[in-house]
Amino acid sequence: MEAKSFESFRRSWLIVIFSLALGFFFDFLIFDKIPGLGLALFIGLIAGFFVFLAIYLKRPIKADVMWLIPLLLFFAAMVAVRANPLLIALNILGCMLLLLLIAEVSVRGSVRQFVPVDYLKVLLSPFLFIKPLLQTGSDVLSVRTRYGDQKKLTQILRGIVITLPVVIIFGFLFASADPVFNKYATGLVSFNLEEETIARLILILVVTVVLTGAYGYSFTGSPFSWGRQDNGRRPIGQLETSILLGSVNVLFLGFILIQIAYLFGGESYITAQGFTYAEYARRGFFELIAIAILSYLILFGVEKFVERDGDHPRAFKILSSVLVLQVVIIMASAFYRLSLYEQAFGFTTLRLYSHAFIIFLAVVFSFLLYKILIENKDNTFAFRTFLAIVVFLGVMNVFNPDAFIARKNLERFNSTGKIDTPYLLTLSADATPVSIVALDIPDENIKKEAEIHFLNRLQNNLSREQKWQSWNLSRARENSLIKERELK
Repeated sequence: MEAKSFESFRRSWLIVIFSLALGFFFDFLIFDKIPGLGLALFIGLIAGFFVFLAIYLKRPIKADVMWLIPLLLFFAAMVAVRANPLLIALNILGCMLLLLLIAEVSVRGSVRQFVPVDYLKVLLSPFLFIKPLLQTGSDVLSVRTRYGDQKKLTQILRGIVITLPVVIIFGFLFASADPVFNKYATGLVSFNLEEETIARLILILVVTVVLTGAYGYSFTGSPFSWGRQDNGRRPIGQLETSILLGSVNVLFLGFILIQIAYLFGGESYITAQGFTYAEYARRGFFELIAIAILSYLILFGVEKFVERDGDHPRAFKILSSVLVLQVVIIMASAFYRLSLYEQAFGFTTLRLYSHAFIIFLAVVFSFLLYKILIENKDNTFAFRTFLAIVVFLGVMNVFNPDAFIARKNLERFNSTGKIDTPYLLTLSADATPVSIVALDIPDENIKKEAEIHFLNRLQNNLSREQKWQSWNLSRARENSLIKERELK
């Protein structure tokens, strides 16, 4: 028992020390910095400390963690490569979710066994960190080994931990209440706590606490009871399902018939109703995407709760297949509408991501239909969807959306003479290797606007990237390209 207590003490102290170190690294690498190399290094340190703890504590690293960590490092590295704000936000979000998934997999075992609802529960896993956090703190303050004065040392440590916050709180209260006491206190303590210093200390403390709980959960935690009992008794009967899906199919069919007549029938059908092609495309696109998402949620929910005896009922399979087919047609309509809008006004970040999201939705719908018709396994469907999300984000990073947008808009300018110069020049540094061509456009107004923009961009980059933690490959490349042009 004593050896076990000492092992808990050693593990807990390691976790606390590493978490505290990461708290200070967070302050050094991320606080008051532009997301870039510093954030990538911080994520790498979290993963590195996780692997070190596992090896040092002789805890086997789960097989799925071994491929989740490289994914995590890839998306972390892309924060220091891509400069598009939306892509950076998606990469950071992906890193956060992968960190939570690594912690959960360390406890549960395999991503392949997750059903769809498990991924939602992963988002709640920070609440599971509370118990390991308290347990880690308790282990740090309770040493029961065969060594002589450990009990007294434990009492001393507890006394310090309890006393420090109380003394600090009362000290601040007294200093606020009495200016004389404040003068002596500030004279005794040779440093002043400014607002930024307090904010930094609070962030260090928060990061330390969160990571202590996360590491503690990864190496000592236990998951909830994630039962998957399936006895076929569900709250939605087959008749209700048929009525719901049948009605939706009829509604969708009517909409598709209108699409065939107006959208695919040519411009004359649209202008006859008082719309231009661009107006018609713009007004309908996001509504169609919302319809596709809602259809997926309905179909997913009904499939989850429909009454069945093992396999799905035949009527449900038929109605689901028809619904998915119609949704694919509607998404094709949305894709085409967006293309019309781009022909009129060019490419933007939102339009390009919307294109990509339609393709992603089509893939997920195909996974759901495959699950309904052929392979009725929740965990396989969830794993394929997870991989689809990873591939989607990975492809967007490799694809470099801003450079593609700039290239397409310049091609449109060469063929039509139309270009939205202000938007082209507001694209991130990812697009600069392409958009800097605007300096060679014969139009003097466009050329002058581009020169002013790139000079301002260079000055802004140099002024805000003096800290190496904010270094970003795209912004560094942009600075070099602008300097090469010798703008004045």
